[in-house]
Amino acid sequence: MARASEEKRPASVDESIETPVIADKAGAKGMGSPLKRAANGIRLEPQPTDDPRDPLNWSLSRKILTLGIVSFAALIGLAQALCNQAGIVVQGDVYGVSPTTMANSVSAAIAGLATGPFLWSALALKFGRSAVVFWALLVNLGINVWSACMTHQDEYNAFVVSRWLGGTFGSAPSTIGAGIILDVFYLHQRGRAFACYTIATLIGTQFGGTFSGYITATTTWTVQLWWTVGALGLACILVFLFLEDTTYDRTSPPHKRVDRTYFQGRIATFFPGTNIVEHDGKKHGYLDPFIIAVQPVTILAGSFLLITFAWSVAVTTLLSVFLQEPRSEGGYGFSPLANANLTFAAWIGIALAETYNLVCGDRLPLWRCRRNGGLWEPEYRLYPLLVPNLIFLPVALGIFGAALQYHLHYMVVAFAVALQNVVEISLVPVVFNYVCEGFTSYSQEVATALNFYRLILGLTVTFYIDPWVAAVGPGWTFGMMAFLAILGFSLTVLLAWKGPAIRRLSLRRFQVSEAGEALFADQPFSHA
Repeated sequence: MARASEEKRPASVDESIETPVIADKAGAKGMGSPLKRAANGIRLEPQPTDDPRDPLNWSLSRKILTLGIVSFAALIGLAQALCNQAGIVVQGDVYGVSPTTMANSVSAAIAGLATGPFLWSALALKFGRSAVVFWALLVNLGINVWSACMTHQDEYNAFVVSRWLGGTFGSAPSTIGAGIILDVFYLHQRGRAFACYTIATLIGTQFGGTFSGYITATTTWTVQLWWTVGALGLACILVFLFLEDTTYDRTSPPHKRVDRTYFQGRIATFFPGTNIVEHDGKKHGYLDPFIIAVQPVTILAGSFLLITFAWSVAVTTLLSVFLQEPRSEGGYGFSPLANANLTFAAWIGIALAETYNLVCGDRLPLWRCRRNGGLWEPEYRLYPLLVPNLIFLPVALGIFGAALQYHLHYMVVAFAVALQNVVEISLVPVVFNYVCEGFTSYSQEVATALNFYRLILGLTVTFYIDPWVAAVGPGWTFGMMAFLAILGFSLTVLLAWKGPAIRRLSLRRFQVSEAGEALFADQPFSHA
């Protein structure tokens, strides 16, 4: 009884930062040091050190500031890459190409977003995540100035190249966020942290398109790019002033770390030749993202993203083409302004998805863990998406295809876009979180691999969608996508069912997870 009362007694300081309390004198895994728990009784995983410089010991406000800056940088990186989505018709007139051909510039940006993370993941191992984000954003700023200056008819090819570079450099913030989340947040907080981070990256894709529509409807198309120059500049300033390196080697004695002033810390963080990056003792190689990409659990989770998210890219990338084509050619005859107004359907879907993730992203997995006697398994992360998404995504794709096939009212299109966004936005943080927690020491490499899976099939949409639609019509095109989406979700069901056995098929050095950890003591369940 004395032990139970000790476990229930919260720390004497502000619980809003979830200060750990000592709950088990036996120690963690026989290490001799007492286990630490949040004030509500959930075991802190990973276990923090007693060093205040340990990112796990940062105040909640400091953690949120770090997450907020990385999320904002990722949002701008995605938004600027796809900033000309709704302007492809206007730009096509400038360069003398069709809207479908002009859409290749969007595909080029997506190609950069898909492949760029492999470069940034390798550089971050050497120079640190913060430095990679800062310098990539700074170069990205210059690239967008170059893109905005290409206003002559013979500059189409150069513009496409510039958008590929914009996507490549803009992908840096969306590469390193997963690693930062696992560095500074405990297991029971990560669902919400991933929800906030991934929602920022996915909002970026909608943000750029919405701005693009309003800009091309009211002023010259080059403003699509000029506003991103200012936004990238702001992101660079915030990163330089406030973003800290979050790597921390818990095997190294605290007295060996160098205390730095604020100015010394900025120099050490952002300029090469310093030793700011700490490694956790695990072997990391530049080829690890490629190796992790072919591990069984990554193949299944990545294939799920590949199959399902490709259709989101198909809808997002080609929606402007469908809406702005003349009615005589089967389109809706929308102006760029009307196109921009309809994208607010996607914003509604994003808001609903974020609400769902914030409410259920940690609650459902922890509830399932509690029912398992308090023993954690990464597969519990998949529970929030098993049923709703399996139903809603095929329905959304079917409605979208039927609306185009039978030229239904544009509000039917808007409803399908909103529903599709609810599903696509809600599944990404869940899948990323799950695989990252299956390889906790390689979260950055996991995010790189999954990002590639998520985008690579959608990258090719503009090359095969026209022949596909011409062969079977838009109704069956998106209807077939709906059936393929069901196939994709079957892979998630397989992971939720046999995930532990599948994870054990991975290379031994990657098999670092929190599976089997006892998260709960004797306290009644509550959400932290």
